[in-house]
Amino acid sequence: MQYADVFNGSTIYPSEINYSAVDLTADIYLSWPEETSASVDFATRIMDVTPDAAGRIIFLPSALQTGTGNTILFNNRGAFTFTVKDVGGTQVVTIAVGTLWQVYLTSNTTADGAWSILQYGATTSTANASALAGTGIIAVGTLLSQSMPISSFNTSYTAGASDRSKMFNWTSTGGVFTLPTPSDVGNNWFVYLRNSGTGAIAATPTGAAKIDGASVLSFQPGESAIIGCDGANFYTIGFGQSAIYAFNYTVIAVPGTGDYVLSGTELNNTAYRFTGILTGNKRIIVPATVQQYWVDNRTTGAFTLTIAPFGGGLDITVAQGARAIIYCDSTDVVGADTASVSYPIAVSQGGTGATTASAARINLGGGATGIGVFTSVTQSDAWSALGVAQAGVVDGGAF
Repeated sequence: MQYADVFNGSTIYPSEINYSAVDLTADIYLSWPEETSASVDFATRIMDVTPDAAGRIIFLPSALQTGTGNTILFNNRGAFTFTVKDVGGTQVVTIAVGTLWQVYLTSNTTADGAWSILQYGATTSTANASALAGTGIIAVGTLLSQSMPISSFNTSYTAGASDRSKMFNWTSTGGVFTLPTPSDVGNNWFVYLRNSGTGAIAATPTGAAKIDGASVLSFQPGESAIIGCDGANFYTIGFGQSAIYAFNYTVIAVPGTGDYVLSGTELNNTAYRFTGILTGNKRIIVPATVQQYWVDNRTTGAFTLTIAPFGGGLDITVAQGARAIIYCDSTDVVGADTASVSYPIAVSQGGTGATTASAARINLGGGATGIGVFTSVTQSDAWSALGVAQAGVVDGGAF
């Protein structure tokens, strides 16, 4: 029995409709019949479907709008296979020509729900790709294909058995990727891990398990690997960047003042030339990861250029016009050569500690008189600097 909307709308259906015939000429989204306008596509108990072309799709209704146990029987009366998917687009079953499949809801905690399938009228049992798909496998039509869903994350994460064959893409500074207990996932479990962030992501096994023989394996920005488990420990395949070392060089303008954070394509180079007019002291912030830096300070302006690690730690100032080889040990920025000194050379290390002659004389302990004598051009100038009469002259006369 049907009920009419007294406000002059479409017919309202108080309960499910048992049968419908569908000419499937385009992909459709089904709706539950309860309190639904007759102008939409109903999910009826029995649906005779006639697709007009291959690749047509029927999307199931939201599982949140009904109870578990609701069923739909699909009968393919056409000449082409069609596919049934949940509301989120995950394949549930493929309906071949002349076959009948019943789809029934077993969980309605999400909009996609959990659906089970049962074939009707088959004289021989037939495997359906959708029913066989598991972790690392996806149903594409009637075929099973490899699956590698990519998940970007920016906070520490603990992987589990259901993450098998997934790719995890790190996008933040420092973090931890905790691997599952090997006995829980067994032999043949694997994931992909890539660091697309600005800090290290530490792949850390649980308990006494090891990864490549170590208790933790740090992935620096740009590094990636397949991590596999043999049931006891973890191993990587293809870890790191290209084995061919390349000397990379970049020029970066850093005018003004304040902090400048290296990011994006500026990262993971070797040699850096910094240019620009400084209006205040400038800090170049590098990632808190192990990396060397060949720094050429070509800035101008009477201010300092300092290379500092992200998050704090020791830093190094590179004088204008000077070059230095330094590195970050993941905590501090330090000089790469402890046997030499950075420019300008300190007095205690055999230098003057200055970049000009006048400043060098002062740094070396020169006073006004001594410096005056040292810089005298003539003997007469030297006597004048000492404040004594010139040789051979006494009170204005010769002697």
